[in-house]
Amino acid sequence: MQWDTRLDNLGVSYNPNSNATWALAAAVYQDDIEAQGNHIILFTLQDDQGKPKSNVACFVDWVGRDPGDPPTRVVTDSSGQANVPIYANLDITKKNGPYFAYIENQSKSDVVAGMGLPEHHHVNFLLTFAPKVATPPPTQTADEAAMAAAKSVPWMPVNNTGALWKFAKANNLQDQQTDEINFTYNGEAYVAQVFNLGIVYAKKGDWGNIKVIRK
Repeated sequence: MQWDTRLDNLGVSYNPNSNATWALAAAVYQDDIEAQGNHIILFTLQDDQGKPKSNVACFVDWVGRDPGDPPTRVVTDSSGQANVPIYANLDITKKNGPYFAYIENQSKSDVVAGMGLPEHHHVNFLLTFAPKVATPPPTQTADEAAMAAAKSVPWMPVNNTGALWKFAKANNLQDQQTDEINFTYNGEAYVAQVFNLGIVYAKKGDWGNIKVIRK
């Protein structure tokens, strides 16, 4: 969604509707130079292919409207556009623009609020709406996604019944960093294993004589 950051300084806000049929695609501000004397909210409506959507009702409402005075309703033309002139002031210190705009019905549309004429300057607000794209449901659960991620890398075997592992835990060498490593020294078979704080090793089968090399 394209959002003109100058709108933030005016207090204009975008209020998304999770159940919207119409989603805001772009909100562009034109200052008094860019607006060239105009002072409108311009709607542009597109279909799901990005083509102009005609004959759609657009509404501009305002804070403090008399209940007997309906919001302004316009319908998009063949170019997918419609506009509503605006006249009420927006105090740039209070950020109190009274106008808000939506498509068809507030229950079916994102809403842009807080618009008005900053210190009576003639400006435009260009709003583009398009059908909301439904987010497809996930194809797997979070558990399944986590399992798939875990299976994507090699797992290090943990033999927590092994003598070296038990020795390392008893001596607070913290977590293991390798599997058991077989090696030969002086013609004898040995086993080593690396832990955070040291390397433990012993002659295979001589588990009562385990050595540790501190890191």
